[in-house]
Amino acid sequence: MSVLAGVNTKVLKNGDAAPSPPAAGTFRIYNMRFCPWAQRALIYASVKHIPSEVINIHLKEKPDWYFSKHYKGQVPALEHDEGKKHVIESAHIPEYLDDLFPETRILPSDPYEKVKQKLLLERLGAVAPAFYGAVQAASNPAVREEKYAELVKAFEQAENLLTSDFYSGNSKPGFVDYLIFPNIQRSFWLSHILKDFPLSSTSFPGPNYPKLTKWYKTLESIPEVAAASQPIEAGVGFFKDYMTGTPNYDYGL
Repeated sequence: MSVLAGVNTKVLKNGDAAPSPPAAGTFRIYNMRFCPWAQRALIYASVKHIPSEVINIHLKEKPDWYFSKHYKGQVPALEHDEGKKHVIESAHIPEYLDDLFPETRILPSDPYEKVKQKLLLERLGAVAPAFYGAVQAASNPAVREEKYAELVKAFEQAENLLTSDFYSGNSKPGFVDYLIFPNIQRSFWLSHILKDFPLSSTSFPGPNYPKLTKWYKTLESIPEVAAASQPIEAGVGFFKDYMTGTPNYDYGL
């Protein structure tokens, strides 16, 4: 059973009342169901078995009160201690949760191993802008070849940086694996939308990426990761709307 409550609730938008502060000893994650950055926090809480309430936010019509949780109005934001404490940013929240719950630590405590994982995540950072470039190319054929080449290059680098079964370098997924998965998952969704997409939709990302293909299949089958993810039908449907400029943040509800 998932420790995440409310993942598939409708968004709160401008004009909606603010929820009451979370009860003592409980955590709340402000989210948008299709945001890869917010999904990082959901996966981490799920894997660490931290019971968390999820509140979804409309990112184009943000409630005024939400800016007291995240000064930029972005997601994710983590709230606890009866609403007295807020932590923001998708790479900071996981590390914070590891410090709060060291018994289930995922990011290494050894300073050298910790910084290696953080630097590796930075090196994989090209995946996200390459994905959004491919989205842009769908409506702009003039840049399609260039943007698709950037996506292929990002996935080739991700393949080369995967030197064992997991980016953690261990026998099980770690910090980098959980944080990069949502960005790679978005390209999986896009492969079902664009017919000339350079990555495979059937054995994602395809035969040119054997290590990454095995890695992706393993990660998506982990129950805690699946609990923090949207099904492919919802992801594909959302991005079809997103690409027209009219994202439906409640898609499928």
